[in-house]
Amino acid sequence: MKKFYFLLAALVVVIMTSCVKFKTEATVDVEVLKAGKPVSGVAVYKFKDNGLGEGTTIYKSNAKESETTNSGGVAHFDLKSPDDLDPSDVAGVENSDQATFFFCTYDAEGTRNGIVMVSVKTGDKKTVQLNME
Repeated sequence: MKKFYFLLAALVVVIMTSCVKFKTEATVDVEVLKAGKPVSGVAVYKFKDNGLGEGTTIYKSNAKESETTNSGGVAHFDLKSPDDLDPSDVAGVENSDQATFFFCTYDAEGTRNGIVMVSVKTGDKKTVQLNME
């Protein structure tokens, strides 16, 4: 009887996960500039605002993800469900989510030297500029 309940629970989990489509929901390109010129090879860290504002960005260890800028000074971030935004399609029902993200750079000592805040919703393709000190 215990095996039956276990198999039933496993079946419910499989059915529920097949109803949610996990995919890239939005993209953000962060252009890193220093004195007005693009900077390549810089790590840009992504933070999702969970109600604490930019306070979580003081330490880069709190970041959810990081990307390095390319030769044009751009770091590309794919915001995916369910970590960044809610899934846009749950059991065939369209859903739209919106969240605020902070993108930061840090110097060699771990001190934040650049920050930009952006509000992103499902389907957005945004480009923002981050000016380093």
